[in-house]
Amino acid sequence: MKHIPMTSLAAFAAFALFAPTSQAQIRVESRIHASSGECAQCDLSNKRMNGVKLKDSNFAGALFNNSNLSGGQIDGSNLTGAHFRKALLYRVHGDKVMMESAVLEDATMTEAKVTNSILRSANLLRADLSRAHFEGNDFTASNLTSVKAPSVNFTGSNFSDAQLYHVNLREAVLDEASFKDVSFGFATLTDASLKGTDFSDAKMSNVQGLKQSQLDLACGNAMTELPDGLSIPYCVTAAHSQIDHNHDDMTPKMAHIARRLDRAIRDVELLLDATPPNNRPMKRKLQSIHSDLVQSKDALEK
Repeated sequence: MKHIPMTSLAAFAAFALFAPTSQAQIRVESRIHASSGECAQCDLSNKRMNGVKLKDSNFAGALFNNSNLSGGQIDGSNLTGAHFRKALLYRVHGDKVMMESAVLEDATMTEAKVTNSILRSANLLRADLSRAHFEGNDFTASNLTSVKAPSVNFTGSNFSDAQLYHVNLREAVLDEASFKDVSFGFATLTDASLKGTDFSDAKMSNVQGLKQSQLDLACGNAMTELPDGLSIPYCVTAAHSQIDHNHDDMTPKMAHIARRLDRAIRDVELLLDATPPNNRPMKRKLQSIHSDLVQSKDALEK
């Protein structure tokens, strides 16, 4: 028998935690205030758990579906693969939380503060993150489709390979965040702060509310797809070398066009390398031309 150490007089009477012997979830009938405890695979669905304390605890694979954990503290806890479908996580606080592959579909995390945490491959479909703080988190390959996140703070977070279709990021703070190879779909970025934000290889053609003044503070590369009329400075790490592909599988006419594009791309890259760093207007113009040429070449070869 495993027990969670009690750290609050407000906790309910002691309860048994039996180690799982099959794939079935353990059933727990009490609210938990625990520190350094373990209740992996527990079923804590449909419970009122306001102010729950799970500091440094192991609740990997546990079920919190439809439960109310508002005002809870989850610092340092292992919630890998835990399910929070339609859970109420209003003003939940947690730092260095492990939530890889967690399911947060339709969860409400309004004004939550979960920082420096791992949410790789997490499912946040239709979650509400309004006015939440998620600084320094790892959302690599996560699904944030249809997430509501106005005024959210994602400073320094990593969203590489994530899906952000139809996400509301109005007035969000995305400073120093990485959105490499992210598909934005019809996301809204109206008045979002993008200082130092990396959009390399991001697909942003259908993003709504995006202005050039926002992109001027961000960076990307030649493959960053933007709405018509907008451009983005290249990140310092952005590479050239988008040329000299094999054109044997093209018709003679198309191969001729592709070779001419190769030459144009090479010429622009030489001009970029020769342009002094302090000549920002010229560098920006050349980067915009380079991006248009590279993406045209890419479309030609598909």
